[in-house]
Amino acid sequence: MRTLLTLAAAAVCAAGALAVPAAAAQADPAGTAPADACAGTVQIQSLTFNPPRVVAGQAVRATAVGQNCTAQQQQFSTAIYARFVGSTPGIPTGCPAFDPLPGWTVTVDPGATFSWQEGYFVRPGCTATGLEVTVRVEDHATGTRLTRTDTVPIDPTPATPCTVSYRTGSEWPGGFTAQITIKNTSTVPVNGWTLSFTFPGDQHIVQSWSATAQQSGATVTARNASYNPLLAPGASVVFGVLGTWQASDAVPIAFTLNDVSCAAG
Repeated sequence: MRTLLTLAAAAVCAAGALAVPAAAAQADPAGTAPADACAGTVQIQSLTFNPPRVVAGQAVRATAVGQNCTAQQQQFSTAIYARFVGSTPGIPTGCPAFDPLPGWTVTVDPGATFSWQEGYFVRPGCTATGLEVTVRVEDHATGTRLTRTDTVPIDPTPATPCTVSYRTGSEWPGGFTAQITIKNTSTVPVNGWTLSFTFPGDQHIVQSWSATAQQSGATVTARNASYNPLLAPGASVVFGVLGTWQASDAVPIAFTLNDVSCAAG
């Protein structure tokens, strides 16, 4: 889902893709940049990506910044298009195709800058080497149309982009505590994490800290707290659980982080 320009809001989903929320594109206040800072009626100042490179299973946001180069208030149409690219023609294996999406209109004061953006999710298993993004802006008054294209690299997914260690802290008849450590062993940051694992015994979690843990049957899903969503390359995060058991408190040995398998550490 995405939220678009200040004067025209819409919520749409790219077919075959899992879109991530995009912040509202907007015009900056009048006078934030002089009208003679650029030529013509409008220019595209920049196209940037956050993060600057990703691996399969991560999200990326593309942001374009334009400027009204005139001394009058102007209306511009903006749009963003994207496609996955690889080493061979066509859609890379495991990657979705994006349906064309309509453009949006924004009114911009003299000399002011404005921005528009879109978020994309690179599915686990997508074999693309990059996400090619094209941004477009068109001046309503003159029909001038500008485009800019750039590509955010998609790195190969490491065999084990993460390691997870599960350590029983205390155990007593009918109860236990455990500490779970997640380490990002990839070269790109993880912003927002969900860890899943299955208890081999009959444990049941009743409390968690530094994460929100929910259990369905034997499967546990733990999500980051509001203060620890970011895992930089090489960084770790630790959370704990309190639970009950009757017949077995066996330690889980298989873990997935954001739907990607991790090594047990």
